Amino acid sequence: MSILMMISTGIIILTCLLLFFEAVKERDVLVKVLAFDLIGVTGVSLFLMLYTNNRNPFFLNIAQLIAIVGFVTALVFAFYLSEMSKEDK
Repeated sequence: MSILMMISTGIIILTCLLLFFEAVKERDVLVKVLAFDLIGVTGVSLFLMLYTNNRNPFFLNIAQLIAIVGFVTALVFAFYLSEMSKEDK
């Protein structure tokens, strides 16, 4: 693995950890949803970096799975939060 790939992987893992701590300590639901969505995005980027380095299709499949699940959960939370805001009015 090249030095640039190792540095990039380290930065992605650090970003994921910082987002996780932000999601745990934050009290606002919207910030938690956004943090967990960004964790999914960094997870996709991490598995794509692993795929690029190893050329193993398993990593590409995991990245696609995380992307699809993240997209669906973002839609569900958006629908749920919009319904909650309608009930508050």
